[in-house]
Amino acid sequence: MKKFLAIILSVLMVGCVFAACSSSDDTSADSTDASGSDSSASEVTTDTAVIKESDAINFIKEEYTEEELGLDGLKDKYSFMVAESGTEIDGENYVKVAANVMTQSDVTTEDGNVTYNFQTVGEYYISFDGQTVLMKDLESGEYNELESRYSDYSAKIP
Repeated sequence: MKKFLAIILSVLMVGCVFAACSSSDDTSADSTDASGSDSSASEVTTDTAVIKESDAINFIKEEYTEEELGLDGLKDKYSFMVAESGTEIDGENYVKVAANVMTQSDVTTEDGNVTYNFQTVGEYYISFDGQTVLMKDLESGEYNELESRYSDYSAKIP
């Protein structure tokens, strides 16, 4: 029961982290790309996204290899999480999927429960229409476009 509670608390913590991170992205508010448009990210609702929630996680996991996602060199086991709200990048709306490594922390709660830390090892953004997938370089903050595989994914929908 304690482990279950610890996992629930960890998931809630990650949700709060995503909420905090989505409103203060790594890019500065006054940064612009080569075309002069604002390249900062902002939070949006995912109501109109064709791929969202668990479908977004499955899309990333099933359509791309670990090598394509930059996860092939990891020693630690990772898991995928999807942000509850969308992200606007350069005027386009995206659903954010993150690959995280969960490790046990040395810190315990007041009632003795173990806590966990999450380290993001990959960030992926699926456009609301499913046609564009971006991978964020965590070191530079740059977004690189991955090969579009939406047509393959749509064929799997019953």
